[in-house]
Amino acid sequence: MKRILTAGLVLLLAAAPLSAQKRAETKLYQKTLSKPSLEAFDKFLKKYPSSVYAEDILARKDTLLNISPYDEKQAREIVAGLLPAGSGALAIADRREAVDRIYAVCLDGEGLGLDQVRIVTFRKGADGWSQEGIYDAPAADAEGMATRHFVDEASVFKIRGTRFLRFNYLMDSADGARQTYVAAAYAPQTDEFGCVSFRGKHISGTGHVPPYNIYGRSDEAMLSGMDRPWMRLLLKDIQENPWLESIPDNIYLTEAALDWWLTQNPDALTSATHLKFNILQKESSLVEEFAKAKGKKSSSKYTAALIDHRGYTVIVVYQKADDNYVLAWAEPEAKDHWRDRLLNSIAFDDANTLALSYYHGNRTFKYRLNLASKNLSRR
Repeated sequence: MKRILTAGLVLLLAAAPLSAQKRAETKLYQKTLSKPSLEAFDKFLKKYPSSVYAEDILARKDTLLNISPYDEKQAREIVAGLLPAGSGALAIADRREAVDRIYAVCLDGEGLGLDQVRIVTFRKGADGWSQEGIYDAPAADAEGMATRHFVDEASVFKIRGTRFLRFNYLMDSADGARQTYVAAAYAPQTDEFGCVSFRGKHISGTGHVPPYNIYGRSDEAMLSGMDRPWMRLLLKDIQENPWLESIPDNIYLTEAALDWWLTQNPDALTSATHLKFNILQKESSLVEEFAKAKGKKSSSKYTAALIDHRGYTVIVVYQKADDNYVLAWAEPEAKDHWRDRLLNSIAFDDANTLALSYYHGNRTFKYRLNLASKNLSRR
């Protein structure tokens, strides 16, 4: 019995230091949490590097070093007092190595083009917030656009430890007929910026919520950096947005060809004496319609078809010498055959000259288009 008691006493004496150490650990842990600071965290970790509390202390240290105490609303209120009056901006707060910064994303500002996004960095120091830098990032192509503004909600996401501010903006043409939707992201930690855009016709009426409904195409074929997961995420968001309706490839090629022809020949219906033609890609829906068209007219050099397609009356010409299809003529399709001018028929006068016959009410007249020289006469 004496031997058993002696053994029990030895075990108690051996456990006493461990119990004391645990109590001391817990006491320092509780003290550290009552007044958290980098110094306090480092002191605890230095004394108890293998403590059961070490993981929690490390997480709290990381929060103190790299997690901003400002939410998006607070960040926006701060930059509102730092930017020029009337500047609309999105804001993201960021903390790295215990230094607080706020990044203001601006769509307007002195010298800022519609194809750029300005990111202004503000840093918090002993005397408060001050501007640290300005970065004018190249953004979406703004050709034909006149205004832009933020749409939808901004969000923050993290990929492989890097935080990104995700935001969207909308560009409108001067007449409101065309729009470009842009999904963009910026990483404050790495200064990476990228965007994916979707361009096309504005097909919703006024007062539509959201303020866009676009029938068009994204720029994915021209995008670089698609090996980066955050860029793929932007493209996925564009593809899944129900208010961005993609044009099929064959229709897109036709729309692009019509837009080009109308832009290059603005006076075709009034005073132009010379036209510009564009070669149609074989995948264009106009080439498909040409193959199905009835009443084609032919000469030794050309075959021409008169087609009503997508709201336009067009003339597609097949050039036998080079095996190309060209868009030779386009005008809005007549809605009222008594009040609107109606392109009624076409015929070849000779190998190169195509006659266009019109009705306009009780009046008839002709245009003659030389397919070789592209000269147009009205007689």
